[in-house]
Amino acid sequence: MLLLLLVAFVAGLVTAVSPCVLPILPIVLATGADGDRRRPYLVIAGLIASFSFFTLASVQLIQALHLPSSSLRDAAIVIIALFGLTLLVPALNVGFERLTARLTGLGARLAGAGRPAGSMQIAGFGTPAGSSDDEPARSSVVAGLATGVGLGLVWTPCAGPILGAITSLAVTAPGSLATLGLVIAYAIGAGLPLLAIALGGRAALARLRLRNASAWASRAFGILVLVTAGLMAVGADTAISADLTSALPDWTGALQTLERSGQVQSALHEVVAGANATPADAPAGTAGSNVSGLPVGPAAPEFSGIDHWLDSGPLTMAGLRGKVVLVDFWTYSCINCIRTLPYVEGWYQEYAAQGFVVVGVHSPEFAFEHDTGNVAAAIARFGITYPVAQDNEFSTWQAYNNEYWPADYLIDANGYIRSTHFGEGDYVQAEQEIRSLLAEAGKSALPSAATSAAPPPFVDNQTQETYIGSDRARTLASPQGAEAGSHQYTFPDALPNDHFAVSGTFDFEPQYATVLAPGGKLELNFYGRDVYLVMAADSAVPATVTVTGAAAAPTEDVAADGSMTVGAARLYHLVHLPAPARGTVTVTFNAAGARSYAFTFGG
Repeated sequence: MLLLLLVAFVAGLVTAVSPCVLPILPIVLATGADGDRRRPYLVIAGLIASFSFFTLASVQLIQALHLPSSSLRDAAIVIIALFGLTLLVPALNVGFERLTARLTGLGARLAGAGRPAGSMQIAGFGTPAGSSDDEPARSSVVAGLATGVGLGLVWTPCAGPILGAITSLAVTAPGSLATLGLVIAYAIGAGLPLLAIALGGRAALARLRLRNASAWASRAFGILVLVTAGLMAVGADTAISADLTSALPDWTGALQTLERSGQVQSALHEVVAGANATPADAPAGTAGSNVSGLPVGPAAPEFSGIDHWLDSGPLTMAGLRGKVVLVDFWTYSCINCIRTLPYVEGWYQEYAAQGFVVVGVHSPEFAFEHDTGNVAAAIARFGITYPVAQDNEFSTWQAYNNEYWPADYLIDANGYIRSTHFGEGDYVQAEQEIRSLLAEAGKSALPSAATSAAPPPFVDNQTQETYIGSDRARTLASPQGAEAGSHQYTFPDALPNDHFAVSGTFDFEPQYATVLAPGGKLELNFYGRDVYLVMAADSAVPATVTVTGAAAAPTEDVAADGSMTVGAARLYHLVHLPAPARGTVTVTFNAAGARSYAFTFGG
């Protein structure tokens, strides 16, 4: 255990200087912008306490109070925004200090009512309670600690084996001493570098020796903190952290090697196995059984925030106890999801009689995928017979901390996550794991497993998924018309590889581009075998598809003469080639109104 505590502490140290700390870095630096020398220490103390407490108790707290899963994070963002406002507007800072001084002064007077006369007021740093110097001290303490609590709630550290184990233990064994020790060691390790950063920023400001530098710095940091709170409010902080983590050098390689060493992994396994050896809600005689050899993970979260249940009445994880469950996150216009559906449906048909249940959690990527009628039509089109939960608000997605389409979570008969799969492929292994958990649950007469499964249809150097809407259009190559706000576009002289262009009259919205007049063209330079395009139209829009540079065959959506019709919001199969090749596909819309969302590809 001592080894794990040391590794957890080192993991916290490394995490605090990795790219995932960047979203909270402006707030950490801002703690040194005002004149109170205690604030950096108070903020980091609040962060350590908050991160430790809510890592251990947030799930239980939210469930006990029947709060939405995002409520704690939302409250933290409000606290951070208030901190930014106090830096930006001095009058607000004065008002906040007066308010907190009155509240803490009232609490101190109530607490001191029973003390003997003449006893010392320790909370006021030696100043007698009731004196004028005591109230600002207490209010500053409250403000600093509150800011730290907010930081501890919104910070999402980079996950490694240690943090993954801590997170799992926080769900399955929140009251164990091992869990408490690991959380605190990790939080202290992360807090020390952040304290050094805050103090270093304060020292740098002091060295500027500029007139009114403190006031200038406070206002600048106030603006920066408010911008950061705004990004957090819309969820952009996690996206920025992910992008920076991918773009910047990997500074955690040595830590990953340490965390994955045999000695550390063995110690982790002992702690996790010990915590899960006798789950309180496991059926008698089965607690801790692990015939399959799969690791025992955290308890599977309940389905939450489901808008509609399709092909089934409402289900709960508690009600599915005793069955092996596959929770499959998907969305119906995602080609990667679509290609996994025959395997998932096949497993359901093969093993449902043995106590295997699939729940497809439909979490929409585009606005039209929120429509229940569209989802129901997709279920019928793909031949799905298992229950589907419509997770329009991503509540269940967030409960699983999921980040992928498609994503599968395999859950044993006792309600614990035993395996995860992200993306396509590994179908043989996934079926073997399903069979092993059914055997572990006492199912002995299982049908024969499939002898083979096709590999995922990927191609080396295949064009990446290409979004067309203005929010994520990274490869648009068309010059826009000369007038400001013009909807007129033209093709470039040469279309670069893996770029797209439009010609004609188009309106670009965040998620899609709409053709506004007949004759508008959408063109893509691609490498691959199959090209798909997510499209929709309120009324039928005839179109023509042409392919240059490769010999394309008709598809289920495009006739031999290249004609097609755009209607319901779904994935349209534009191109099928006999072998992967470089080519250019052009869609000519013969009427206005078609909306184009994204190109996706198959090998």
